[in-house]
Order: sequence, then C-alpha cells, then structure tokens
Amino acid sequence: MSKTIDEAIALPTKEEVLMNEDALIAGLLEAANYKEDYTPVQVKRNGKLLFEFRIRPMGEDEVQECRKRATKMIPNPAGRHLPKVEGDIDIVALRCYKILSATVDEDRKKVWDNPAIKRSLNVLTPVDVIDAVLMAGEKDAVCDLIDNISGYNNNQVTTEEYAKN
Repeated sequence: MSKTIDEAIALPTKEEVLMNEDALIAGLLEAANYKEDYTPVQVKRNGKLLFEFRIRPMGEDEVQECRKRATKMIPNPAGRHLPKVEGDIDIVALRCYKILSATVDEDRKKVWDNPAIKRSLNVLTPVDVIDAVLMAGEKDAVCDLIDNISGYNNNQVTTEEYAKN
C-alpha cells in the first residue's frame, strides 16, 4: 500500500510547533542570561591560597569599553582641527579593566574597590589594586579564562574549514 504525499511529509501539528517555539524562547532567554554564570578564580602562590573572587562572561560591548578605556587618544596627524585618533593600547591597563569588568559586583566591592586595601597599597582606583596585586602571568591567565567563558576560543573555524563551506 503506497502513502500519499501528505502522509509522507507529515507536517507538525500546531501544538508541536508551539512546543518547539516555547523551547526556542526558553533557550534564547537562558542564553541571554549568560552574565549570571559565575566562575571562581583562586590566586595561589607557592601552593598557598591568597584570595579568591568570581568572574562572569563579558559581552562584546563590555570588552569594547575596556579597550576604549585602555587606548590613548592622540592628535590627528591630518590636522589639529580634526578629531583625535586612537593611539597605542596600554595592554596592562586593558587586562586590568577586563578583570575589573568581569568580576562579580559583590566581589569587586570586597576585593578591588576595598578602601582598606587601596589605603594599604597607596592606590586610588580598583584598576590600580588589580595591577598592584596580580602578577603579569596571573593577569594573563585570568584574562584567558574570561575570554574562554565569554565564548572566545570556542568552536574556532580555521581558514580551511571556512573555505570548504
């Protein structure tokens, strides 16, 4: 017995479409809530835990803002009457701004913006605290972790894979 075309295609029912749409909406809302996923960071030296704080994934706008804050604006070489242009990016400042921005608010206040710590280190800003407390490799490792939980370095497409598709 042969099936008709309508029987072979078997379109989803209205209820099935609504269930799929609900699942899609739930998935999108869960994905949009990425900033609530906290990752603990422990700062250890010589096997001793010194302190810990939590970071969260960053959005592209936040990464761009960190880059902007770490970039020195210079006079436009085409003339003073034109707007300033971007100069060098201070990589140390960029890492510090990134760590500060990704740190969970509660931990940011306790760790980086703690008045007693700033007084003891004789610094004025949370960025200065990060720079004074973390070694270069530690800042680099934390920034790598921020990039990983923010979706960078995931599913990277190589040039060959891109060309094949």
